[in-house]
Amino acid sequence: MKTKNFKSLNVNKIKYTVLLTILTQSCGVDSEVLEFNTDNAKIELIYPKNNSEVIDGVIISETESELMFEWKKEGDSIGNLYFLTLKNLENNEIITYESSETNISINLNRDVGYSWSVSDTLINNSETWTFVNLGPWDEFSAPLPATAISPVNGASISQTSTTVNIIWKAEDADNDIVSYDLYFGETQNPALLVSEIIDTRYNDISVEAGKIYFWKVVTRDSVGNESTSETFSFSVG
Repeated sequence: MKTKNFKSLNVNKIKYTVLLTILTQSCGVDSEVLEFNTDNAKIELIYPKNNSEVIDGVIISETESELMFEWKKEGDSIGNLYFLTLKNLENNEIITYESSETNISINLNRDVGYSWSVSDTLINNSETWTFVNLGPWDEFSAPLPATAISPVNGASISQTSTTVNIIWKAEDADNDIVSYDLYFGETQNPALLVSEIIDTRYNDISVEAGKIYFWKVVTRDSVGNESTSETFSFSVG
C-alpha cells in the first residue's frame, strides 16, 4: 500500500513538471521570471559615504545633529519597506529604523563613529558602511556682539534714579541665540550679575547718585558660540 502511494506521488510530480515546462515554452515566458533574482534588486548605499567624516546635517543641540540617510534599489523588484540598521561604534548600541522611502532622517550623536546598512522585505541587503558624524560646526557663525540700547554708552541718567533697566540688541545670522550673560558693576571690568537671560533686557538694577557704572553682555547661540560686547558705561546724576 505504501509503495503504491509513493509511485502515485512521483507520477503526479512528473506530470506537474512536464506541464510547467510546456506552459513556459508555449507562452514564451522567461524562466528567470519564475524565480526572483536578488542580483537585480541590489540595495546601494548613497549617503553618508563610506569611511567619511560628515559635517552636514542640522544642529539639534551641542551634542546631537540630524542627518539624512539615502540609498537606492536597482532593478524592478517589488517591495518598498526598508530596514536601516545603525550601530554606534562607541557604545555598540544597535537600532533599526523602518522607512517606506529610500531615505530617512535620524538624530545622531556628534563626534561619534557609526556603521550602517539597509535591507528590505525581500531579504535584499546592502554593504555595511562606516562614517564619523562631526556635525556642521563650520556652517554656524557666532552671534554679533550686543549693542547698547538703554542706557546708551556714556549716558547720564537722572540723579533721582534708584534703579536702572539695562536693554540691549543682539543679532545672529543663524537666528539661534539662546541666552545672555549680563556683567555689571562700578569697575571697567564688571563682574557677572546674572547668567542665562532669555530676554534682551534686565530690569530694576540698583544704582546710586554720583556713581559711574559699567556693563557688558555675552551672547550665546545653540551650538555654544559666544560673542562679548564692548564695555558700556553710564553715570547717575
